[in-house]
Amino acid sequence: MTRATVVTLLVTVVVLSATGVTALPFRAPRQTLLSDIINTLLSTSTSSTNMQDTGALGKKAGYHVEDHTVVTEDGYILTIHHLSPYANPARCSITIRKNKRDPYINVTFSASVNQQGNAFGPEVPGKVENKWRSEDNGEIHTQDTSLIRNKVVFLQHGLMGSSDNWNTNTEEDSLAYLLSDAGYDVWMGNFRGNIYSRKHMNFTHNDPHFWRFSYDEMAHYDLPAMLDYVILQTGVEKLHYLGHSMGTTVFFALMSSQPEYQQKIASMIALAPVATVTSISSPIKYLAPLVNELQFVLRLFGNDQDLMTNRLLISLWDPYRVCRSHTFCENLQFIITGFDPSRADQGMVPIILSHNPAGASTQTLFHFAQGFNSGRFQNFDWGKKKNLLHYGQIEPPEYDVTKIKVPITMFWANNDWLAGEKDVHHLEKQLPHLQACYKVPNPMFSHLDFLWATDARSLVYEKVFEVLDIAVKKYQ
Repeated sequence: MTRATVVTLLVTVVVLSATGVTALPFRAPRQTLLSDIINTLLSTSTSSTNMQDTGALGKKAGYHVEDHTVVTEDGYILTIHHLSPYANPARCSITIRKNKRDPYINVTFSASVNQQGNAFGPEVPGKVENKWRSEDNGEIHTQDTSLIRNKVVFLQHGLMGSSDNWNTNTEEDSLAYLLSDAGYDVWMGNFRGNIYSRKHMNFTHNDPHFWRFSYDEMAHYDLPAMLDYVILQTGVEKLHYLGHSMGTTVFFALMSSQPEYQQKIASMIALAPVATVTSISSPIKYLAPLVNELQFVLRLFGNDQDLMTNRLLISLWDPYRVCRSHTFCENLQFIITGFDPSRADQGMVPIILSHNPAGASTQTLFHFAQGFNSGRFQNFDWGKKKNLLHYGQIEPPEYDVTKIKVPITMFWANNDWLAGEKDVHHLEKQLPHLQACYKVPNPMFSHLDFLWATDARSLVYEKVFEVLDIAVKKYQ
């Protein structure tokens, strides 16, 4: 075992063993044997034949999902998944319950269906034809969706996530499907490093250079490339953005560092928003004091890139290796985010755990750990000498969210390990055009519950639709 492997093993142990000293409300600490962790991580990686991609999941649920490819300025090849409005004609009329604490009030989003089964939106002229070839009999299907040009919504996943995050709940509760059913044109992004974005123009994901990124690069390259692509494809001037966790972090970083992109966003919804991370409860904070020392030690060995690409640490984020054991993957998700599978639909838990974690660079994890140390929402800290080369100054530049003029609505939860109450309120005070900040009225609700909890629809998504509908009317 190399010295770099010893160091990366130490990082793994710190993160995974931290559960023994983390006792939070509503969650009981879990124990995973270190020997089991090491054996699982070092086992040979094989592709999972049971894992279905976003398109296959959509087809199973009756939705046609398109794959689109975007190449960033620095050569990363990203995948975007697209669901057109009313992508499932059989579900183009849907009733969403509107929670007002007391009895539910029914609110119906509907579209008419002609004799051929084609869905027509209830609003606006300007029909858009959707065509695809059936994989079953080769027939060409045409769907006239009457796309509402100001109803383009872009969904962006968080740390260790992918576009699968939006459609691995039940068919009735997955946000991507609900949005399509309500006539929204849905685009789902994938950041570099996850299972859908592991290609590069010049090198493979086994090359150390591939993993030399944090959320800085996602903000500087990935998100701009994906937003520009969607705007070009749809012909809209502005789109609606909905992010979860790191999907909000990258948005805040982009909008504050490249303010010209604010002109392309009609509204933004932040689920579990993350900027500063001073009040996180996740064991990531136990990694924070070691980050600089670990990087320094690896530089002495002559290759600090090993930390980003070493077999042991990379496999921590490899879904094909880790999630062959659902028990192990459940513990991994619990350790980092506080995810409790008992709050998800039990029939979907195996699917959820086979798709998550979906991949991330260690440097991205370190970036969040640095944020805990500094108390600032800032660029990656390379150390004083390298900061001078990267930024022209000793300290990393800070992302100034007070410059963001986009209308933003935030949703947060009291039991969220990664989006702490103190940080949410700090962000709330800084955003000049904050429309509202909603606290989920369930003390059990946590970070990944925004995606997979059985009550996510009633507690969060119904309000999301209200916010989007208002934003759409303002943008008309």
